[in-house]
Amino acid sequence: MNKEKRSFKDYILPAFMLISSVILLVVAVPRFLAELMLVPGTPLYESLSEGVVLSDEDLQVIEDSRLSALDFAKLPKIYTQLGMVYLLRANRAQTPQEQQDFARQSIEITQKGLSMAPLNTFAWARMASANIILGEDHFGEALKAWRTSVATARFEPFLLIQRVHIGTILYRQMTPKDIDLLKDQFQMTVRWNRGKLRAYARKNQLIPWMIFLANGDDETVKFFQN
Repeated sequence: MNKEKRSFKDYILPAFMLISSVILLVVAVPRFLAELMLVPGTPLYESLSEGVVLSDEDLQVIEDSRLSALDFAKLPKIYTQLGMVYLLRANRAQTPQEQQDFARQSIEITQKGLSMAPLNTFAWARMASANIILGEDHFGEALKAWRTSVATARFEPFLLIQRVHIGTILYRQMTPKDIDLLKDQFQMTVRWNRGKLRAYARKNQLIPWMIFLANGDDETVKFFQN
Protein backbone atom coordinates (compact mmCIF):
# COMPACT_ATOMS: atom_id res chain seq x y z
CA MET A 1 0.00 0.00 0.00
CA ASN A 2 1.48 3.36 -1.02
CA LYS A 3 1.94 5.92 1.65
CA GLU A 4 -0.02 9.11 1.13
CA LYS A 5 2.29 11.86 -0.04
CA ARG A 6 2.54 14.68 2.48
CA SER A 7 2.38 18.29 1.37
CA PHE A 8 4.52 21.18 2.59
CA LYS A 9 1.62 22.40 4.72
CA ASP A 10 1.76 19.20 6.74
CA TYR A 11 5.18 20.19 8.04
CA ILE A 12 4.37 23.76 9.01
CA LEU A 13 2.83 23.09 12.43
CA PRO A 14 5.46 20.56 13.60
CA ALA A 15 8.24 22.85 12.40
CA PHE A 16 6.67 25.82 14.16
CA MET A 17 6.35 23.84 17.40
CA LEU A 18 9.95 22.68 17.16
CA ILE A 19 11.27 26.18 16.57
CA SER A 20 9.13 27.57 19.38
CA SER A 21 10.46 24.92 21.75
CA VAL A 22 14.04 25.71 20.83
CA ILE A 23 13.47 29.44 21.32
CA LEU A 24 11.83 28.77 24.68
CA LEU A 25 14.81 26.71 25.79
CA VAL A 26 17.29 29.34 24.61
CA VAL A 27 15.44 32.05 26.54
CA ALA A 28 14.29 30.12 29.60
CA VAL A 29 17.34 28.08 30.50
CA PRO A 30 19.74 31.02 30.95
CA ARG A 31 17.13 32.88 32.97
CA PHE A 32 16.56 29.80 35.13
CA LEU A 33 20.30 29.49 35.74
CA ALA A 34 20.52 33.19 36.55
CA GLU A 35 17.74 32.88 39.12
CA LEU A 36 19.55 29.87 40.56
CA MET A 37 22.74 31.90 40.96
CA LEU A 38 20.80 34.60 42.84
CA VAL A 39 19.60 32.21 45.54
CA PRO A 40 22.53 32.46 48.02
CA GLY A 41 22.20 36.23 48.30
CA THR A 42 18.44 36.64 48.00
CA PRO A 43 17.50 36.17 51.70
CA LEU A 44 20.21 38.65 52.64
CA TYR A 45 19.04 41.15 50.05
CA GLU A 46 15.44 40.85 51.21
CA SER A 47 16.51 41.51 54.80
CA LEU A 48 17.79 44.91 53.70
CA SER A 49 14.22 46.03 53.05
CA GLU A 50 13.43 45.12 56.66
CA GLY A 51 16.10 47.48 57.93
CA VAL A 52 18.64 44.81 58.85
CA VAL A 53 22.23 46.06 58.87
CA LEU A 54 24.34 43.54 57.00
CA SER A 55 28.01 42.81 57.50
CA ASP A 56 30.58 43.35 54.77
CA GLU A 57 30.69 39.59 54.34
CA ASP A 58 26.92 39.47 53.75
CA LEU A 59 27.19 42.24 51.16
CA GLN A 60 29.93 40.24 49.46
CA VAL A 61 27.61 37.23 49.21
CA ILE A 62 24.94 39.39 47.56
CA GLU A 63 27.47 40.89 45.16
CA ASP A 64 29.05 37.55 44.20
CA SER A 65 25.66 35.91 43.58
CA ARG A 66 24.51 38.80 41.38
CA LEU A 67 27.73 38.89 39.37
CA SER A 68 27.45 35.12 38.82
CA ALA A 69 23.85 35.52 37.67
CA LEU A 70 24.89 38.12 35.07
CA ASP A 71 26.99 35.43 33.36
CA PHE A 72 23.70 33.77 32.36
CA ALA A 73 21.17 36.57 31.93
CA LYS A 74 21.24 40.37 31.94
CA LEU A 75 18.17 41.04 34.07
CA PRO A 76 17.41 44.60 35.21
CA LYS A 77 16.82 43.59 38.81
CA ILE A 78 20.32 42.11 39.02
CA TYR A 79 21.88 45.41 37.96
CA THR A 80 19.77 47.50 40.33
CA GLN A 81 20.40 45.15 43.26
CA LEU A 82 24.14 45.40 42.63
CA GLY A 83 23.70 49.16 42.57
CA MET A 84 22.23 49.03 46.05
CA VAL A 85 25.15 46.94 47.32
CA TYR A 86 27.68 49.43 45.95
CA LEU A 87 25.75 52.34 47.44
CA LEU A 88 25.80 50.68 50.86
CA ARG A 89 29.52 50.15 50.51
CA ALA A 90 29.97 53.78 49.57
CA ASN A 91 28.16 54.81 52.76
CA ARG A 92 30.49 52.71 54.92
CA ALA A 93 33.71 53.36 52.99
CA GLN A 94 36.84 54.14 54.98
CA THR A 95 38.24 56.86 52.72
CA PRO A 96 36.72 59.60 50.51
CA GLN A 97 38.29 58.02 47.43
CA GLU A 98 36.83 54.61 48.21
CA GLN A 99 33.46 56.22 48.87
CA GLN A 100 33.44 57.96 45.50
CA ASP A 101 34.61 54.83 43.68
CA PHE A 102 31.71 52.81 45.08
CA ALA A 103 29.26 55.64 44.36
CA ARG A 104 30.38 55.69 40.71
CA GLN A 105 30.02 51.91 40.53
CA SER A 106 26.53 52.19 41.96
CA ILE A 107 25.52 54.81 39.38
CA GLU A 108 27.02 52.91 36.44
CA ILE A 109 25.46 49.55 37.29
CA THR A 110 22.10 51.06 38.27
CA GLN A 111 21.90 52.94 34.96
CA LYS A 112 22.15 49.61 33.14
CA GLY A 113 19.18 48.27 35.05
CA LEU A 114 17.15 51.44 34.57
CA SER A 115 17.81 51.39 30.83
CA MET A 116 15.82 48.13 30.75
CA ALA A 117 13.27 48.87 33.49
CA PRO A 118 12.98 52.66 33.90
CA LEU A 119 10.03 52.62 36.32
CA ASN A 120 12.03 51.36 39.31
CA THR A 121 11.35 54.18 41.77
CA PHE A 122 13.75 52.74 44.38
CA ALA A 123 16.62 52.59 41.90
CA TRP A 124 16.08 56.24 40.93
CA ALA A 125 16.21 57.24 44.61
CA ARG A 126 19.49 55.36 45.00
CA MET A 127 20.82 57.14 41.91
CA ALA A 128 20.07 60.44 43.63
CA SER A 129 21.89 59.35 46.79
CA ALA A 130 24.93 58.10 44.87
CA ASN A 131 25.22 61.35 42.94
CA ILE A 132 25.04 63.33 46.17
CA ILE A 133 28.02 61.36 47.48
CA LEU A 134 30.01 62.51 44.45
CA GLY A 135 29.60 66.13 45.50
CA GLU A 136 27.91 69.35 44.44
CA ASP A 137 29.03 69.03 40.81
CA HIS A 138 26.67 66.04 40.60
CA PHE A 139 23.73 67.60 42.43
CA GLY A 140 22.04 68.38 39.10
CA GLU A 141 22.03 64.68 38.21
CA ALA A 142 20.90 63.85 41.72
CA LEU A 143 17.94 66.21 41.38
CA LYS A 144 16.94 64.66 38.04
CA ALA A 145 16.99 61.21 39.63
CA TRP A 146 14.99 62.49 42.63
CA ARG A 147 12.34 63.98 40.34
CA THR A 148 12.09 60.72 38.40
CA SER A 149 11.73 58.67 41.56
CA VAL A 150 8.79 60.82 42.65
CA ALA A 151 7.29 60.78 39.15
CA THR A 152 7.36 56.98 38.96
CA ALA A 153 5.61 56.57 42.33
CA ARG A 154 4.41 59.73 44.08
CA PHE A 155 3.38 57.83 47.21
CA GLU A 156 5.90 55.17 48.17
CA PRO A 157 5.94 54.69 51.96
CA PHE A 158 9.38 53.08 52.03
CA LEU A 159 10.91 56.09 50.26
CA LEU A 160 9.04 59.09 51.65
CA ILE A 161 11.47 59.95 54.45
CA GLN A 162 14.48 59.38 52.22
CA ARG A 163 13.00 61.66 49.56
CA VAL A 164 12.42 64.41 52.10
CA HIS A 165 16.00 64.13 53.35
CA ILE A 166 17.43 64.16 49.82
CA GLY A 167 15.22 67.15 49.05
CA THR A 168 16.72 69.15 51.92
CA ILE A 169 20.21 68.47 50.55
CA LEU A 170 19.26 69.51 47.02
CA TYR A 171 17.03 72.44 48.01
CA ARG A 172 19.33 75.14 46.61
CA GLN A 173 19.25 73.48 43.17
CA MET A 174 15.46 73.21 43.13
CA THR A 175 13.05 75.12 40.95
CA PRO A 176 9.80 76.45 42.48
CA LYS A 177 8.08 73.39 41.02
CA ASP A 178 10.60 71.08 42.70
CA ILE A 179 10.05 72.86 46.02
CA ASP A 180 6.30 72.34 45.72
CA LEU A 181 7.00 68.66 45.04
CA LEU A 182 9.24 68.44 48.10
CA LYS A 183 6.58 70.04 50.29
CA ASP A 184 4.05 67.59 48.88
CA GLN A 185 6.33 64.67 49.80
CA PHE A 186 6.77 66.17 53.26
CA GLN A 187 3.02 66.47 53.79
CA MET A 188 2.53 62.89 52.61
CA THR A 189 5.15 61.72 55.07
CA VAL A 190 3.52 63.63 57.93
CA ARG A 191 0.16 62.03 57.12
CA TRP A 192 1.72 58.59 56.71
CA ASN A 193 3.85 58.46 59.86
CA ARG A 194 4.78 61.77 61.43
CA GLY A 195 6.24 60.12 64.51
CA LYS A 196 8.73 58.16 62.43
CA LEU A 197 9.61 61.29 60.49
CA ARG A 198 10.20 63.26 63.70
CA ALA A 199 12.44 60.52 65.10
CA TYR A 200 14.43 60.46 61.87
CA ALA A 201 14.68 64.25 61.79
CA ARG A 202 15.97 64.36 65.36
CA LYS A 203 18.58 61.70 64.63
CA ASN A 204 19.79 63.53 61.52
CA GLN A 205 19.54 67.12 62.78
CA LEU A 206 16.71 67.95 60.37
CA ILE A 207 14.17 69.46 62.78
CA PRO A 208 14.71 73.03 61.45
CA TRP A 209 14.02 71.72 57.95
CA MET A 210 10.82 70.01 59.12
CA ILE A 211 9.61 73.26 60.65
CA PHE A 212 10.48 75.12 57.45
CA LEU A 213 8.67 72.60 55.25
CA ALA A 214 5.63 72.75 57.52
CA ASN A 215 5.06 76.09 55.81
CA GLY A 216 3.40 77.82 58.75
CA ASP A 217 1.14 74.94 59.78
CA ASP A 218 1.06 75.64 63.53
CA GLU A 219 0.01 72.13 64.52
CA THR A 220 2.78 70.50 62.49
CA VAL A 221 5.37 73.03 63.65
CA LYS A 222 4.43 72.40 67.27
CA PHE A 223 4.64 68.65 66.77
CA PHE A 224 8.23 68.86 65.50
CA GLN A 225 9.24 71.35 68.18
CA ASN A 226 8.12 69.06 70.99
